[in-house]
Parts: sequence; structure tokens; C-alpha cells
Amino acid sequence: MEASKPNPVYRATWYLARFLLHLLFGFRVEGAENVPEEGPVILASNHLSILDPIAIGAGVRRPVSFLARADVFRLPFLSWLLPRLYAIPVERGQSDLSAIKSALRALGRGMAFGIFPEGTRSRTGKLQPFKTGVAAIALRTGSPVVPVAVIGTDRAWPVGRKLFRLRRPIRVVYGKPIPVPRAERISHRELENLTREIEARVRELLPPEYR
Repeated sequence: MEASKPNPVYRATWYLARFLLHLLFGFRVEGAENVPEEGPVILASNHLSILDPIAIGAGVRRPVSFLARADVFRLPFLSWLLPRLYAIPVERGQSDLSAIKSALRALGRGMAFGIFPEGTRSRTGKLQPFKTGVAAIALRTGSPVVPVAVIGTDRAWPVGRKLFRLRRPIRVVYGKPIPVPRAERISHRELENLTREIEARVRELLPPEYR
């Protein structure tokens, strides 16, 4: 099956996730047409909540692969489900290098790969400085980078406490792709320049209170 076409389990989960996001959180999507329909692409987003991968994946019709903690793959149902959702296991405590290798394999198969360059969720909601891993992956593979802004998920989780106090719906905005030429050798300056460009492009998509 082509990487740009989801398997039946992913497709069914996608419809369910999209339905629940609309029902519970007034889900809105902008700029989905900016995500290429096929071929490797990196979706680089800010990170506010565990809902972020679900919202980003639900916003586009092609499957999106994300990293997930390896320990959740050992749980009975998730050990069956997560591989069918194109999730990639990463052992907790491993270096960034293992995550980069997993991303390279996914992109080599022509997948869309979602990544949070901040490295962890923002506790304040404000965008944190990006790490250079996303730029390294893009330059090694020549994959375009689509900047993504996720808005409102920080107010939507945990559901029981905040659901009915949302001041805005969950919104995902996909920006214009950044073309990235493939590089055999990557200098520190190239890494920093591309990292700062991706960070700036994501920041432009965010409302002032998230910048």
C-alpha cells in the first residue's frame, strides 16, 4: 500500500478522531491544502498537549507518522493498534539520534512525519526554542517542512476539568511548505539557519498569546 494512502484501521480511526474533535472541541482546520498529497514531508509543530498528534493527523487525509514511547506498545490493545497508526516506538531515555533514525526510515518510505521541535510540551503555552533535530532530518532527506500551529489543545486537556471552559475551539493551521535541498554534509550554520526559519514560520501562524 502506498504511504500516502492510509490502511483501513488508520482510516477508521481518522474518521472517529475527526468526529470527536468536531463534537467536543469545535475542531477547525486551515491550510490543509499546503500539505503535499504524496511523498516525504515533515510537519513541524508547536506542542501543547497529548492531543496535538491526534489533531494534526486528523487535519489532513494522508497518514502521518509520529514517535511514541515504546512502553505503550507493550500494552495489549495498543500493541496491535499503534503500528497500524504508523506510530514509531522510541525507548524512553534514548538520545535524539534514535529518533532521527526512525524519522529517516519513515520519510524514506514516503511518509508524512510529524515532529515537535521544541522537544517537549510547553508548560506556559508560549513557543519554546526549537532544537536542531528537525532541520537535520530535513537536510538529510531533502524533505520539505510544513510549519504547523496547534491552537487550543492546552485548554482542552484534561477533558473532565477543562472541556466546558474552552474559550476557543481546537484549531490546526498548516503553513506553506519550506523547500529543503538534500545535503550530504551539513554545517552547524545550515542547521541553525534552517531551525530558526522553521521556528519563525511556526511562530507566524500562532496567535499573539502563543508566541
